[in-house]
Amino acid sequence: MYCKNCGAQIPDGAEFCAACGTHIKTNSNALRPTSVSPPPAAPQHRRNNTIIIGAIAAVAVVLIAAIVCFTVLTHGKQQAQLAQIQAEEQQAEREAKEKKEAEEKAAEEAKQEEEEQKAKEEEEAKKAEEEAKAKEEAEEESKSEVTTVNNYYYYNTGNPSDDYYTSVTSSGYLWPTDTQYITSSDLSGLSRDTVAAIRNEIYARHGYAFQQTRWQNYFAAKSWYYRDESCTASTVSSRLSSVEQTNIDTIVNYEESMGWR
Repeated sequence: MYCKNCGAQIPDGAEFCAACGTHIKTNSNALRPTSVSPPPAAPQHRRNNTIIIGAIAAVAVVLIAAIVCFTVLTHGKQQAQLAQIQAEEQQAEREAKEKKEAEEKAAEEAKQEEEEQKAKEEEEAKKAEEEAKAKEEAEEESKSEVTTVNNYYYYNTGNPSDDYYTSVTSSGYLWPTDTQYITSSDLSGLSRDTVAAIRNEIYARHGYAFQQTRWQNYFAAKSWYYRDESCTASTVSSRLSSVEQTNIDTIVNYEESMGWR
C-alpha cells in the first residue's frame, strides 16, 4: 500500500509511513491494487521545503548585503560629515587667528602712528617755541642796539651818537622803524603824507638818493640825512635790515588798503 500523505510505498500492516512518519489507519486503509501506477519519483513536500529554504537564504543574503551596504554608506557619510565639521572648525580657527593677528597689527600700527604724530607735534611745538624765542631775542636785540650797516644817520662814523634820538626827534624824526616793528594800528589816524614820510624815512637813513624834489627838500632839512648817490632803488634793498623790510611791507599794505597806492 501507499502513504496518503507523501505517496511512499509502505509494507502492509505498518502503522507509520517510513518516509514522512504519517500514522497509518489500518481499519480504513485497503491495499492498493498492484495495477495502480506509483507516485512521482521525487516527493513534492521535499521540493517545496528546498525552494522555501533557498528563498529564505536568498532573502537573508540580500538583507545582509543591504545591511552591509547601508552600514558602509552610513559610516562613509558619517566620516564625510565629521571631516567637514573638522575642516569647518579648522577654517574658523584660522579665520579667528588671522582676525586676531590683523587686529593686533592694526592696533600696533595705530599706536606707532599715534606715537609718531605725537613726536611730530612735540617736534613742531619745540621748533615753534625755538623760533618764537629766537624772534623775541632778535626783536629785543634790535631794540637794544642798531646794527644796520652803512647807516648815514650815525654821522657817517659807523657808531650811533648818544644824542641821536634826541637830535632826530627835534628835527622831525617820525618813527624808529629801524628798531621797532610798526603796526597798522600805529598808522591809523595819520595822514597820507605822514605815512609816506614814515616809509621814506627808512630809505633816508641809508642815504637814499631821492629823485622827487619834494622828498629831496624834505630830507635835506634833516640834520641826520646824508645823501648817498650810490644808494638807489636797485641797491637800497640790500642795505635794509629785517625789521626795516618788515615795516616797509606793513606800511605799503596799509597804504594799499587806504587806496593811496
